[in-house]
Amino acid sequence: MSVSTVSKALNDSYEISEVTKKTVQEFAKKHNYQPNVHAKFLKTGKTNTIGVVLPKMTGSFEAQIIAGMQKAATAHHYRTIIMNTMENEDLEKLALQSMLDKSVDGILFCPIHEESNTDLAKQILKTTPIVIFDRTHYPIETHKVGVLNAEGMYNACKHLIDIDRRKIAIFCGAHQGITTKRLSGYMEAHHDFQIPITPEYIVHCNVKSLADLQDDMEKHVKSLLQLPKPPNAIVGVADTITTHLLGILAKLEIKVPETLAVIGFANTDLVLSLNPSLSTVRQPTTEIGEISVNKLVEIMQKKNRSQIEWEDIKLPTSIQLRRSTLG
Repeated sequence: MSVSTVSKALNDSYEISEVTKKTVQEFAKKHNYQPNVHAKFLKTGKTNTIGVVLPKMTGSFEAQIIAGMQKAATAHHYRTIIMNTMENEDLEKLALQSMLDKSVDGILFCPIHEESNTDLAKQILKTTPIVIFDRTHYPIETHKVGVLNAEGMYNACKHLIDIDRRKIAIFCGAHQGITTKRLSGYMEAHHDFQIPITPEYIVHCNVKSLADLQDDMEKHVKSLLQLPKPPNAIVGVADTITTHLLGILAKLEIKVPETLAVIGFANTDLVLSLNPSLSTVRQPTTEIGEISVNKLVEIMQKKNRSQIEWEDIKLPTSIQLRRSTLG
Protein backbone atom coordinates (compact mmCIF):
# COMPACT_ATOMS: atom_id res chain seq x y z
CA MET A 1 0.00 0.00 0.00
CA SER A 2 1.07 3.60 -0.52
CA VAL A 3 2.01 5.86 2.41
CA SER A 4 -1.08 8.00 1.83
CA THR A 5 -3.38 4.96 1.89
CA VAL A 6 -1.90 3.75 5.17
CA SER A 7 -2.12 7.24 6.66
CA LYS A 8 -5.77 7.63 5.69
CA ALA A 9 -6.61 4.19 7.03
CA LEU A 10 -4.98 4.95 10.38
CA ASN A 11 -6.89 8.24 10.57
CA ASP A 12 -10.21 6.55 9.75
CA SER A 13 -10.67 8.54 6.54
CA TYR A 14 -13.92 8.19 4.60
CA GLU A 15 -11.80 7.92 1.42
CA ILE A 16 -10.62 4.42 2.36
CA SER A 17 -12.74 1.26 2.29
CA GLU A 18 -13.62 -0.47 5.54
CA VAL A 19 -11.75 -3.59 4.44
CA THR A 20 -8.51 -1.63 3.88
CA LYS A 21 -8.95 0.25 7.17
CA LYS A 22 -9.38 -2.99 9.07
CA THR A 23 -6.32 -4.55 7.41
CA VAL A 24 -4.08 -1.57 8.18
CA GLN A 25 -5.35 -1.05 11.72
CA GLU A 26 -4.98 -4.72 12.65
CA PHE A 27 -1.41 -4.74 11.26
CA ALA A 28 -0.61 -1.57 13.22
CA LYS A 29 -2.00 -3.09 16.42
CA LYS A 30 -0.13 -6.38 15.90
CA HIS A 31 3.18 -4.55 15.46
CA ASN A 32 2.50 -1.98 18.24
CA TYR A 33 2.66 0.96 15.83
CA GLN A 34 2.71 4.37 17.53
CA PRO A 35 2.31 7.57 15.49
CA ASN A 36 5.18 10.07 15.65
CA VAL A 37 3.71 13.18 17.28
CA HIS A 38 6.45 15.46 16.00
CA ALA A 39 6.06 14.21 12.43
CA LYS A 40 2.32 14.79 12.68
CA PHE A 41 3.02 18.31 13.98
CA LEU A 42 5.22 19.08 10.96
CA LYS A 43 2.36 18.10 8.66
CA THR A 44 -0.67 19.53 10.47
CA GLY A 45 0.81 22.10 12.88
CA LYS A 46 -0.96 20.30 15.73
CA THR A 47 0.02 17.66 18.29
CA ASN A 48 -3.41 17.27 19.94
CA THR A 49 -1.61 17.84 23.23
CA ILE A 50 -2.46 20.23 26.06
CA GLY A 51 0.17 21.29 28.59
CA VAL A 52 -0.76 21.75 32.26
CA VAL A 53 1.56 23.81 34.48
CA LEU A 54 0.64 24.02 38.16
CA PRO A 55 2.53 25.03 41.32
CA LYS A 56 2.05 21.86 43.35
CA MET A 57 0.62 18.33 43.26
CA THR A 58 0.46 17.50 46.95
CA GLY A 59 -3.21 16.95 47.66
CA SER A 60 -6.75 16.16 46.63
CA PHE A 61 -7.36 19.66 45.27
CA GLU A 62 -4.84 19.33 42.44
CA ALA A 63 -5.78 15.69 41.77
CA GLN A 64 -9.45 16.63 41.39
CA ILE A 65 -8.71 19.51 39.02
CA ILE A 66 -6.44 17.29 36.88
CA ALA A 67 -9.14 14.60 36.78
CA GLY A 68 -11.59 17.18 35.44
CA MET A 69 -9.06 18.36 32.88
CA GLN A 70 -8.26 14.87 31.64
CA LYS A 71 -11.95 14.00 31.34
CA ALA A 72 -12.63 17.08 29.19
CA ALA A 73 -9.39 16.70 27.20
CA THR A 74 -10.25 13.09 26.32
CA ALA A 75 -13.71 14.17 25.19
CA HIS A 76 -12.04 16.65 22.81
CA HIS A 77 -9.46 14.01 21.68
CA TYR A 78 -6.51 15.74 23.37
CA ARG A 79 -3.76 14.31 25.57
CA THR A 80 -2.33 16.14 28.58
CA ILE A 81 1.25 16.74 29.70
CA ILE A 82 1.47 17.82 33.36
CA MET A 83 4.37 19.65 35.03
CA ASN A 84 4.67 20.60 38.70
CA THR A 85 6.65 23.80 39.47
CA MET A 86 6.82 23.15 43.25
CA GLU A 87 6.10 26.83 44.03
CA ASN A 88 9.46 27.73 42.46
CA GLU A 89 9.59 30.51 39.85
CA ASP A 90 12.68 29.14 38.15
CA LEU A 91 11.02 25.74 37.74
CA GLU A 92 7.89 27.49 36.52
CA LYS A 93 9.92 29.22 33.81
CA LEU A 94 11.47 25.90 32.75
CA ALA A 95 8.06 24.24 32.68
CA LEU A 96 6.56 26.90 30.41
CA GLN A 97 9.55 26.73 28.08
CA SER A 98 9.37 22.94 28.08
CA MET A 99 5.75 23.09 26.95
CA LEU A 100 6.86 25.09 23.92
CA ASP A 101 9.62 22.55 23.23
CA LYS A 102 6.97 19.83 23.24
CA SER A 103 4.90 21.82 20.70
CA VAL A 104 1.73 21.67 22.79
CA ASP A 105 -1.36 23.17 21.14
CA GLY A 106 -2.29 25.12 24.28
CA ILE A 107 -1.36 25.59 27.93
CA LEU A 108 -3.44 25.48 31.12
CA PHE A 109 -1.45 27.56 33.59
CA CYS A 110 -1.82 28.07 37.34
CA PRO A 111 0.85 30.69 38.17
CA ILE A 112 2.61 30.75 41.53
CA HIS A 113 1.59 34.37 42.10
CA GLU A 114 0.51 37.44 40.16
CA GLU A 115 4.03 38.48 39.18
CA SER A 116 5.67 35.13 38.41
CA ASN A 117 7.05 34.87 34.85
CA THR A 118 4.53 37.36 33.46
CA ASP A 119 6.84 38.52 30.65
CA LEU A 120 7.39 34.95 29.49
CA ALA A 121 3.66 34.16 29.64
CA LYS A 122 2.86 37.24 27.55
CA GLN A 123 5.47 36.21 25.00
CA ILE A 124 4.11 32.65 24.79
CA LEU A 125 0.58 33.99 24.39
CA LYS A 126 1.54 35.51 21.03
CA THR A 127 1.83 32.04 19.49
CA THR A 128 0.26 29.55 21.90
CA PRO A 129 -3.12 29.89 23.66
CA ILE A 130 -3.07 30.00 27.46
CA VAL A 131 -5.93 29.69 29.96
CA ILE A 132 -5.29 30.65 33.58
CA PHE A 133 -6.91 28.50 36.27
CA ASP A 134 -7.25 28.59 40.08
CA ARG A 135 -4.83 31.46 40.83
CA THR A 136 -6.47 33.81 38.36
CA HIS A 137 -5.13 37.13 39.67
CA TYR A 138 -2.62 37.29 36.82
CA PRO A 139 -2.03 40.15 34.34
CA ILE A 140 -2.52 38.56 30.91
CA GLU A 141 -5.56 38.80 28.64
CA THR A 142 -7.15 35.38 28.24
CA HIS A 143 -9.88 33.20 29.74
CA LYS A 144 -9.51 32.67 33.49
CA VAL A 145 -11.29 30.04 35.58
CA GLY A 146 -11.37 30.11 39.36
CA VAL A 147 -13.69 30.55 42.33
CA LEU A 148 -15.19 33.39 44.33
CA ASN A 149 -12.22 33.47 46.70
CA ALA A 150 -13.22 36.55 48.71
CA GLU A 151 -16.76 35.27 49.15
CA GLY A 152 -15.56 31.84 50.31
CA MET A 153 -13.30 33.37 52.96
CA TYR A 154 -16.01 35.84 53.99
CA ASN A 155 -18.43 32.95 54.61
CA ALA A 156 -15.84 31.09 56.69
CA CYS A 157 -15.25 34.16 58.87
CA LYS A 158 -18.99 34.81 59.16
CA HIS A 159 -19.51 31.26 60.45
CA LEU A 160 -16.84 31.81 63.12
CA ILE A 161 -18.37 35.13 64.12
CA ASP A 162 -21.82 33.53 64.32
CA ILE A 163 -20.49 31.00 66.88
CA ASP A 164 -18.89 33.86 68.83
CA ARG A 165 -15.32 33.28 67.66
CA ARG A 166 -14.46 36.90 66.85
CA LYS A 167 -10.69 36.76 67.41
CA ILE A 168 -9.78 35.14 64.10
CA ALA A 169 -6.23 34.52 62.88
CA ILE A 170 -5.66 33.87 59.18
CA PHE A 171 -2.89 31.62 57.90
CA CYS A 172 -1.85 32.65 54.37
CA GLY A 173 0.70 31.24 51.96
CA ALA A 174 3.62 33.58 51.29
CA HIS A 175 3.80 34.58 47.60
CA GLN A 176 0.73 32.57 46.61
CA GLY A 177 -1.60 33.92 43.94
CA ILE A 178 -4.73 33.04 45.94
CA THR A 179 -3.75 34.98 49.05
CA THR A 180 -4.74 38.51 47.98
CA LYS A 181 -8.38 37.80 47.19
CA ARG A 182 -8.95 35.49 50.16
CA LEU A 183 -7.34 37.98 52.52
CA SER A 184 -9.70 40.66 51.15
CA GLY A 185 -12.67 38.46 52.14
CA TYR A 186 -11.24 38.22 55.66
CA MET A 187 -10.90 42.01 55.80
CA GLU A 188 -14.41 42.56 54.45
CA ALA A 189 -15.98 40.27 57.08
CA HIS A 190 -14.20 42.15 59.87
CA HIS A 191 -15.38 45.46 58.44
CA ASP A 192 -19.02 44.35 58.05
CA PHE A 193 -19.19 42.95 61.59
CA GLN A 194 -17.26 45.91 63.05
CA ILE A 195 -14.38 43.82 64.36
CA PRO A 196 -11.01 45.64 64.49
CA ILE A 197 -8.21 44.02 62.49
CA THR A 198 -5.38 42.70 64.66
CA PRO A 199 -2.23 42.82 62.46
CA GLU A 200 -0.56 40.04 64.48
CA TYR A 201 -3.40 37.71 63.50
CA ILE A 202 -2.43 37.87 59.82
CA VAL A 203 0.46 35.47 59.23
CA HIS A 204 2.18 34.31 56.04
CA CYS A 205 3.61 30.80 55.95
CA ASN A 206 6.48 29.43 53.90
CA VAL A 207 4.89 26.98 51.45
CA LYS A 208 8.03 25.99 49.52
CA SER A 209 7.98 22.53 51.10
CA LEU A 210 5.83 20.61 53.55
CA ALA A 211 8.62 20.56 56.14
CA ASP A 212 9.05 24.36 55.89
CA LEU A 213 5.30 24.86 56.12
CA GLN A 214 4.91 22.70 59.21
CA ASP A 215 7.85 24.38 60.99
CA ASP A 216 6.51 27.81 60.09
CA MET A 217 2.96 27.07 61.21
CA GLU A 218 4.17 25.68 64.53
CA LYS A 219 6.15 28.87 65.22
CA HIS A 220 3.17 31.04 64.26
CA VAL A 221 0.74 29.12 66.48
CA LYS A 222 3.09 29.41 69.48
CA SER A 223 3.56 33.16 68.88
CA LEU A 224 -0.18 33.77 68.52
CA LEU A 225 -1.02 32.00 71.76
CA GLN A 226 1.54 34.10 73.62
CA LEU A 227 -0.18 37.36 72.64
CA PRO A 228 -1.99 39.33 75.39
CA LYS A 229 -5.22 38.62 73.47
CA PRO A 230 -4.66 35.34 71.64
CA PRO A 231 -7.02 34.27 68.84
CA ASN A 232 -9.77 31.75 69.43
CA ALA A 233 -10.07 30.67 65.77
CA ILE A 234 -7.91 30.16 62.69
CA VAL A 235 -8.90 30.21 59.02
CA GLY A 236 -6.64 28.59 56.44
CA VAL A 237 -6.23 30.15 53.02
CA ALA A 238 -5.10 27.01 51.16
CA ASP A 239 -5.68 23.24 51.26
CA THR A 240 -2.23 22.32 52.51
CA ILE A 241 -2.33 24.92 55.27
CA THR A 242 -5.82 24.00 56.48
CA THR A 243 -5.36 20.23 56.56
CA HIS A 244 -1.92 20.22 58.18
CA LEU A 245 -2.92 22.78 60.78
CA LEU A 246 -4.89 20.17 62.74
CA GLY A 247 -1.75 18.04 63.00
CA ILE A 248 0.30 20.98 64.31
CA LEU A 249 -2.34 21.79 66.94
CA ALA A 250 -2.47 18.12 68.02
CA LYS A 251 1.33 18.08 68.36
CA LEU A 252 1.18 21.18 70.57
CA GLU A 253 -1.69 19.61 72.58
CA ILE A 254 -4.03 22.49 71.73
CA LYS A 255 -7.67 21.47 71.87
CA VAL A 256 -9.86 21.98 68.79
CA PRO A 257 -12.35 23.62 68.85
CA GLU A 258 -12.23 24.41 72.60
CA THR A 259 -9.10 26.60 72.40
CA LEU A 260 -8.96 27.22 68.65
CA ALA A 261 -11.71 26.60 66.14
CA VAL A 262 -10.37 25.72 62.66
CA ILE A 263 -11.89 26.18 59.21
CA GLY A 264 -10.42 26.87 55.79
CA PHE A 265 -10.20 26.04 52.11
CA ALA A 266 -9.75 22.27 51.70
CA ASN A 267 -10.96 19.66 49.22
CA THR A 268 -9.62 16.53 50.88
CA ASP A 269 -11.99 13.57 51.05
CA LEU A 270 -10.49 12.63 54.42
CA VAL A 271 -12.10 15.47 56.41
CA LEU A 272 -14.35 13.06 58.32
CA SER A 273 -11.34 10.89 59.22
CA LEU A 274 -9.43 13.77 60.81
CA ASN A 275 -9.62 14.35 64.56
CA PRO A 276 -11.70 16.39 64.97
CA SER A 277 -13.52 16.31 61.62
CA LEU A 278 -12.62 19.46 59.69
CA SER A 279 -14.94 22.31 58.71
CA THR A 280 -14.05 23.37 55.18
CA VAL A 281 -14.66 25.77 52.33
CA ARG A 282 -14.89 23.42 49.35
CA GLN A 283 -14.17 24.39 45.74
CA PRO A 284 -15.80 22.87 42.61
CA THR A 285 -12.49 21.42 41.43
CA THR A 286 -13.76 19.07 38.72
CA GLU A 287 -15.72 21.91 37.15
CA ILE A 288 -12.64 24.17 37.23
CA GLY A 289 -10.68 21.52 35.32
CA GLU A 290 -13.39 20.81 32.76
CA ILE A 291 -14.23 24.46 32.06
CA SER A 292 -10.52 25.35 31.72
CA VAL A 293 -10.06 22.71 29.01
CA ASN A 294 -13.26 23.70 27.21
CA LYS A 295 -12.20 27.34 27.13
CA LEU A 296 -8.73 26.44 25.87
CA VAL A 297 -10.18 24.27 23.09
CA GLU A 298 -12.49 27.15 22.20
CA ILE A 299 -9.46 29.43 21.71
CA MET A 300 -7.51 26.82 19.75
CA GLN A 301 -10.40 26.34 17.33
CA LYS A 302 -10.78 30.06 16.62
CA LYS A 303 -9.02 31.32 13.50
CA ASN A 304 -9.34 34.97 14.52
CA ARG A 305 -8.55 35.15 18.23
CA SER A 306 -8.71 38.94 18.30
CA GLN A 307 -12.51 38.65 18.26
CA ILE A 308 -12.73 36.53 21.41
CA GLU A 309 -14.32 38.19 24.45
CA TRP A 310 -12.20 37.04 27.37
CA GLU A 311 -14.08 35.67 30.36
CA ASP A 312 -13.09 35.78 34.02
CA ILE A 313 -15.16 32.86 35.29
CA LYS A 314 -15.68 32.68 39.06
CA LEU A 315 -17.47 29.62 40.46
CA PRO A 316 -19.12 29.66 43.92
CA THR A 317 -17.65 27.70 46.84
CA SER A 318 -19.62 25.75 49.45
CA ILE A 319 -19.11 25.64 53.20
CA GLN A 320 -19.22 22.33 55.05
CA LEU A 321 -19.38 22.52 58.85
CA ARG A 322 -17.97 19.81 61.13
CA ARG A 323 -16.53 19.33 64.63
CA SER A 324 -13.45 21.57 64.23
CA THR A 325 -15.78 24.58 64.60
CA LEU A 326 -19.00 23.11 65.98
CA GLY A 327 -17.54 20.97 68.75
